[in-house]
Amino acid sequence: MNRAALASGLTRTWTWTYTRGLPLDVREARCAEIDSDLWEQQREAGLIGRDERQVALHVLARLALGIPADLLWRLERGIPSPTRRTQVNESGAIRGLVAVGVVIALLLVVAGIASIADAVFDADVGSGQAVFGAITLLAGAAVAAGLLTSRTNPSLGIGLVAVGAIAIAAAWYWMLVITIPIGIALVTIAFVRARQTGWPRGAGTA
Repeated sequence: MNRAALASGLTRTWTWTYTRGLPLDVREARCAEIDSDLWEQQREAGLIGRDERQVALHVLARLALGIPADLLWRLERGIPSPTRRTQVNESGAIRGLVAVGVVIALLLVVAGIASIADAVFDADVGSGQAVFGAITLLAGAAVAAGLLTSRTNPSLGIGLVAVGAIAIAAAWYWMLVITIPIGIALVTIAFVRARQTGWPRGAGTA
């Protein structure tokens, strides 16, 4: 597989992940913006003579460095007015646990990008290392997006966290004694956060 195309595909997948649950027009506009950025980046690389590996590494670097801004963008656009009012009532302990969970997820994303970058650098994108990196990256992204959306879209948020936790447990199978308890804890955080909004209807407190 073309290394630059792989890096671009991961960027588009990450965009698709963190825009889940947003209005269609907002989501499509963001995806179009990212597509335009990727096109401009590859066009510029062609003009200055960058090879495929350099382009791929540059795209991956921009992906990694842009994740915090992407998550902030998602958080700002994913909270409707009624939820903004209930957000004030969210306990400091839950906010702290969510922050810890997001940090863990971002570490997984960075680890996944590093693994993919190593495979790209070694010109071995078809290796198990690249697949492992892609799974780790996407699982971490799903957990982060799920934790952040668990209050505004509980079903989607909890689902993303659960899928991400399962994927990590499968990919890091030699660390099940660690990944399973952490995965359960992350799903529990998302569930408790969702319950504070009264999800499912009539449960919890807003």
